[in-house]
Amino acid sequence: MKKIIGIDTGGTYTDIVVIDADTRDILITNKTLTTKNNLEECISQSFDSIPGEMLRDISMVCLSTTLATNAIVEGRGCKVGLILIGGRPRGKMISRKVSVIKGKYDIKGRLKENLDVEEVRKTVESYRGRVDAIAVSGYASVRNPAHEIYVKQVVDQTLGIPVACAHDLTSSLGFYERTVTVNLNAKLIPMVCELMDAVRDVMGGCGIEAPLMIVKGEGSLMTDVCARSKPIDTILSGPAASVNGGMYLSGEKDAFIVDMGGTTTDIANITEGKVALCNEGAKVGGWFTHVRAAEIFTVGLGGDSRIALDLYGKIKVGPEKSIPLSLAAERYPDLKKEIKFMYDHDYGESFLYRDYEAYILAKKFENLSYNSEERIIIEILRYMPHTLDYLKKNVDLDKLEKVLDNLVKESVIMRISLTPTDILHLTGEYRMWDSEIVEMAVRVICRKYGKGRDEFLEEVQERIVEKLDSSFIQSAMFFDNKEVDMSEGSLYDYFLNDLFFRRTSKVLQAEYRIPKKLVGIGAPAGAWLTRAGDRLRAEITVPRHAEVANAVGAAVGKAIETIEILIRPDSVTHKFLVYSPLDRVAEDTLEEATEYALKIGEECIKRMSEKREYKVEHSREDMYFDDLINDVKIFMERRIILSARFN
Repeated sequence: MKKIIGIDTGGTYTDIVVIDADTRDILITNKTLTTKNNLEECISQSFDSIPGEMLRDISMVCLSTTLATNAIVEGRGCKVGLILIGGRPRGKMISRKVSVIKGKYDIKGRLKENLDVEEVRKTVESYRGRVDAIAVSGYASVRNPAHEIYVKQVVDQTLGIPVACAHDLTSSLGFYERTVTVNLNAKLIPMVCELMDAVRDVMGGCGIEAPLMIVKGEGSLMTDVCARSKPIDTILSGPAASVNGGMYLSGEKDAFIVDMGGTTTDIANITEGKVALCNEGAKVGGWFTHVRAAEIFTVGLGGDSRIALDLYGKIKVGPEKSIPLSLAAERYPDLKKEIKFMYDHDYGESFLYRDYEAYILAKKFENLSYNSEERIIIEILRYMPHTLDYLKKNVDLDKLEKVLDNLVKESVIMRISLTPTDILHLTGEYRMWDSEIVEMAVRVICRKYGKGRDEFLEEVQERIVEKLDSSFIQSAMFFDNKEVDMSEGSLYDYFLNDLFFRRTSKVLQAEYRIPKKLVGIGAPAGAWLTRAGDRLRAEITVPRHAEVANAVGAAVGKAIETIEILIRPDSVTHKFLVYSPLDRVAEDTLEEATEYALKIGEECIKRMSEKREYKVEHSREDMYFDDLINDVKIFMERRIILSARFN
């Protein structure tokens, strides 16, 4: 009996399931804490939960992860150098290390300005020792990728670090969105490759010689070889797996799948057993991309969201992620002593300035060039975490908190703070780690907040439920394609907060209802979803194995790859131009262009297949312009779409 392993590596837990390849019955489930500083450790612990005789029958290993999504939402990732060719698109750039070099093609793929070879070499060399990866984006590169390909070759030969080209990731025009996409892709390469290397190493140690597949953002599976060059396709991998898993476990075909994890809550609208796809590109963490993904609404709220007081003394939940205090104290008793000292010495005023919060070294990228201030922090956190109060007393830096925030964004250190998971330790709904440390931290906060413990806990829970309810309402607007001003004082703020949550109006009240069933999955979902659903009068269901639904969704996914090739007439040469991921070719007739497109598409799929068997289906979409004056249709373009389903 062949079996499939499904793995989901999230910001807090790594889940694993084993299913029967034929019946799809769930045979094994297990949850392990994600060890971000050593992913192989948590992957190995997960595989240890599977009996040895079962490991001999594994036919495929399927992986989903929220690491890429979380990194984008939280603004984390490695240091990336961005090389732009032919100009700078309008809009905010992700990378702070940006170079613009000469060289340009027009939107027909015709050369307008040559590359300066010496300028390319000097630009690439200027990034030596300063970045972990390079992103390359050229104007109209999807119409002719030659300049991007040349720059990539120079980076490979000169620096030997990961490099990503925009034309490899999308066939869509839109210089700015394409640049954002390739920049995020390069930022994620080390993180995603580290995870796949860890899984491969553990598989090798267990004697498993099976394909490793990764869940893409639209729910299908791709090979790990593809994922290494296109980790951007794994954004919304975890949420897409949750859709698969939520539908499979609940059997619901018309529902909202609500996946509440450690870092984010992801909401999908399922209609007739399908979820809509964002063909134009997904938006994650405020960035528009050209990545095809399931239409999922994501908000920075999870079991490990940071709970703090803002500058006005109001309770704020997320979107930043923290390690729960209860977990950190369980693992690091000396950290508990530091916080207890603050508690015993009445540090009530310090909470506003985050002094009770702590930091821990997450990992050290040896090839990063840290400045002297960053090295001081890294060295002091090398052996154990410390509170901000301890760092202030022992590190002589003028801008200590700014340095810490930068290291958090670059995934070098992580913050330890009060979280919704900690709150559940105090309410008694979840008791896995140290509740005493949470009690002390809450009492320190209450001294600053000026309210009693129970009142503070009630308000924190109310803020969490409000944010969850607000997410449901915002997701409804998202699914209805409504863009709404959500700023303070707007009509949205009035209808949601004044009339619905706070009920401060003396003349009007509002009620909202979700007519679809809410299917809750993820570890914290059972605790928080029922409270949030009550206010919106929604029916709630939390299916069996909901806590490992993403791993189930990975295991039941289908391996599909899609290639799109564009054919357009050239008004100058009267030939037909074929734009593929590999090249740009001109053919005399539309039929010859179509034949070449199918051939090059098959070649692209063959490169992805890793010698596995597959079946290809292809379709075509023609676009015409209606010339009403001459009463004729003018051919504009043909889009060839090849879809390969792998066995």
